[in-house]
Amino acid sequence: MLQPVILEDSITIGANSVNDNVIVSNPSLRRYLRSPFASRGRLVAVQSATGLRISLDYGAKNVVDNSDLRVGSDLQEPLDVLNASWFPAEGDQLVLRASNTTGGALSLRYRIVLEPLAEAGTDPSTIAFPPDTRVTQRGPVSIASLAVDVQQFSGIRYERAPNNSILRILMSGSVTGLTRQLFVDMESISPPSAVVPTNRVPQDPFDSTISGVEVEKDRQMELSLTNPTGGAINVFWRMILEELERT
Repeated sequence: MLQPVILEDSITIGANSVNDNVIVSNPSLRRYLRSPFASRGRLVAVQSATGLRISLDYGAKNVVDNSDLRVGSDLQEPLDVLNASWFPAEGDQLVLRASNTTGGALSLRYRIVLEPLAEAGTDPSTIAFPPDTRVTQRGPVSIASLAVDVQQFSGIRYERAPNNSILRILMSGSVTGLTRQLFVDMESISPPSAVVPTNRVPQDPFDSTISGVEVEKDRQMELSLTNPTGGAINVFWRMILEELERT
């Protein structure tokens, strides 16, 4: 019987620096740099202060892209789970990249859990791998006073869906006043609607605001925000693309 593998660490990322793979920085974790078996992965992470951004790849596939984290000193599951649906094969290399754009050192605390998809000795060719989920999370992002239709997905890796997917969006505003709308290839999916002012990194499922949107491969997605108030408002959002087929 295979047991899950749990990698957990806290690491300091120096000012204005990038660690291309924080797993390698801990000699005790290097033996799990490659997935020891076909598995379901789960990534949980927090930062000591605003300014870190992380991404996660396995093999040649990205599943978390340039994402901001909750500020905290402890990992709280399930609230700090960034992505719990990615499926590396045995031998796929894990790459957790962290960048610090601030002038001071910041700490990243993370947990990667690999749960086996099959029993020991199973023929790898018979393992049915589910489709992956891809995630991008940002915030706080400041939306200026009287700003209209500020695009949030413009220029990010997943502005266009890499595969046929189901889109979910979680959002939170710092105060009342923001409205959001969603377009897929210029088709209006959600008219201007209020963003809930819970003032936090989105919590799944509590901050879910858009769900069940079918997006075909290479279709452009636009999430636009408008702030009609007299002051800047911060927004936090998470884009979740649940792929419909294994690629």
